[in-house]
Amino acid sequence: MKKTVLIFVTFHLYLNVLLAQSPSWTVNESDYQYTMTFLTKLNLNGKQLIGSTDKVGAFVGNTCRGISGLTYVKSKDTYYAYLTVFSNTDNESIYFKLYDGSNDKITNVSKQVLFKRDEHYGTLFQSYSIAEPTLNDKAELISFNFLNVTSVSSNINNRNVNIVLYNSFDLTSLSPIFTLSEGGKLFKKRIEQVSGKTIDDFSSEITYEVLSQDESTLTEYVVSVNQIEAPTKFYKKDAVCNVGGAIKVVSNQEGNAVTITSNGVTILEKKIINGEVIFTNLNTGSYIISVGNEHKIINI
Repeated sequence: MKKTVLIFVTFHLYLNVLLAQSPSWTVNESDYQYTMTFLTKLNLNGKQLIGSTDKVGAFVGNTCRGISGLTYVKSKDTYYAYLTVFSNTDNESIYFKLYDGSNDKITNVSKQVLFKRDEHYGTLFQSYSIAEPTLNDKAELISFNFLNVTSVSSNINNRNVNIVLYNSFDLTSLSPIFTLSEGGKLFKKRIEQVSGKTIDDFSSEITYEVLSQDESTLTEYVVSVNQIEAPTKFYKKDAVCNVGGAIKVVSNQEGNAVTITSNGVTILEKKIINGEVIFTNLNTGSYIISVGNEHKIINI
């Protein structure tokens, strides 16, 4: 009985191994005069294929014209297929099949390409995408602002990003937050940027690149940040019984004079120190507070 069970288990395991073997694609290279090559990433159902048994096949009709497994590239920390496709004539329609070794599944790829002798598609930075379904080819910067900073305005027009901030913010230490096209990536000098995770100096223009999900599109954007004076803030405390009122002025115009007048008469002038000025012991009435070209009427 034990021997029978052992034989059954062994046969069952052997059958599973046979079922999980990769497809028997072969190419008779000597039958063809010309080649074209691809440096590609493989993607199935939105997930990159990285398994040791995963592979891609190139076909014309039912004839296999190229096969490649995956190679790990340490400098990019990802996997690529180096695919050579064979033919005797240009403009043959090449279609692809993906083999997912972990699920022992072959999938036809909808995107096709015409054979061009001696052509090469794809680089380590912008690989050729073989994916089913097709990945997004848009490379757009949808929004761009800064972490914990309220922009006066942020406009994206013709690949130029123009942002206006109040001058109370330090341009040399800002953390960009951004949104991109689905699956896109943002790069600065070919180094990937993560939204809200890096700090940069925006006292001068910075050029970024957006790479589409399928890596076919690379769009350049130039970000410029300008500053304007932050508006002065005014606060008041009304007079109550025998206690006079007060007016507080908050401004980044350090050292500038602030004057308070009533009925055309200047009551007092103070300089902004540590970003503020306070006028106290004010009687009930109407006052005009002046800071540079700003004038504010405040009733106590």
